[in-house]
Amino acid sequence: MLNQQAFEVLGPVFASRGWVFFAPYRRGQGLSAQAGRYIGDDIADARRRGLWQGCAVVVPLLALVWFGVLRRQRRATRLAAVVALTLCGGFATHVWAQRAGAATMVRLLYTEQFVDQRVAFDWLWRQPFAQAGRIATAGNSFGGIMAVLAAERADYCAAVDAAGGAESWAAAPGLRRLMDGAVRRARVPILFIQAENDYDVSPSYALSGAMREAGKTAAVKIYPRFGQSRAEGHSFAWRGSALWADDVFRFLSEHCGG
Repeated sequence: MLNQQAFEVLGPVFASRGWVFFAPYRRGQGLSAQAGRYIGDDIADARRRGLWQGCAVVVPLLALVWFGVLRRQRRATRLAAVVALTLCGGFATHVWAQRAGAATMVRLLYTEQFVDQRVAFDWLWRQPFAQAGRIATAGNSFGGIMAVLAAERADYCAAVDAAGGAESWAAAPGLRRLMDGAVRRARVPILFIQAENDYDVSPSYALSGAMREAGKTAAVKIYPRFGQSRAEGHSFAWRGSALWADDVFRFLSEHCGG
């Protein structure tokens, strides 16, 4: 999904409900193409480096096992062991790569990506059309993570997290810790929305539960399947506005004034 596609779809939805829709491009995309590298490219590079680093550890270990143990075993035993070790080694390098990408994602979201959002918020706050105390934040996927971080660190009236962390939740303990800490310290209510066939709906349940444990206001809404694939489920936030609009704008009216 390109930012512009989402903007063209979602802008009219918010405007029709009386909201100004302000959607800055993230670094490396659209009007911000020259502002820096796109975060997805940095994550992909980190995964590639992690893959090579994992191979640099796994391959010598496999060679050590072969020459130290397996070479003296019967042929059938060697074959079975090689298959098993190859599968285990492949899985280990995959996990290594995923963890490297996730660590880079967490670092960038918490630093330069949030700085960009804060600059945008400060600019918006100064505009004559903006009403102090009625500025909310919402985002999908990466944007959902940013909405959660902003709920802790900026003076919004409410936040909407659509599928934030859904693609990387299981493989990114650093992201889980970051978002859990943010929601427990959130200054404003957060609404979590996802389609049930998204990559992972655990973030919505876990984070809304953590907020309630901390005495914060949270709401969660998991919608029926949207499309046939997990990718289509993940696109629910910008393709399924007809389904979530009433719930989202009711939440915003309740916490930001109608």
